Amino acid sequence: MSRTYNGGIASYAIWLPEFAQFIELYQSGKSIDEIKHLSDKENIFKMSSKSRARRCSRNLSVRIDALPKTIIDIFPSLNPTNQKIVSLISMMLTSKILNEFVYDVYRPKVIMRENILQDYEVESFLNQKRIESPEVAKWSLNTFKRLKGALKTFLRDGGLLENVKSNEDKLLFPLIDSQLITIMKEEKLDFELAALGEI
Repeated sequence: MSRTYNGGIASYAIWLPEFAQFIELYQSGKSIDEIKHLSDKENIFKMSSKSRARRCSRNLSVRIDALPKTIIDIFPSLNPTNQKIVSLISMMLTSKILNEFVYDVYRPKVIMRENILQDYEVESFLNQKRIESPEVAKWSLNTFKRLKGALKTFLRDGGLLENVKSNEDKLLFPLIDSQLITIMKEEKLDFELAALGEI
């Protein structure tokens, strides 16, 4: 996992269809660099602009590289819910702020079976990080605003959250595939597994 905080994560997305396509190409024998080249030259991920295509392929390449090969290997056999979770895990492994958000905010909700997440709880998490980290404290107010929305969007797209009101989300507690749990334990992804409420 990245050891530094980076507010730039707000510029990215889960990109689940593209993530699945990237894995399919990777498993077919193409290298990460070859897939990035295909994205640049042929826009294989059907992005609206060259800059967005580049941003998408670069982000996906870092996330695929961060995932243990054993998880990539089982990805096609997982159900859609667990494929979303794997995509979210790949983002958690490359974003310290997202990883800690899932652990500090989502995990306690799973344990207590509280199913509502309110905006002020996201703001409280970010304010705490601003106090704890000089790095985060330097971020602009605009970065915090974008990040607040992005963190919730990642959880929604990852299948952990469902929007019910403008400032309120319902938490979902998806059943994680036992095979995925076993592999995460073997790969020492205990923090991420705990963050998802499994430990």
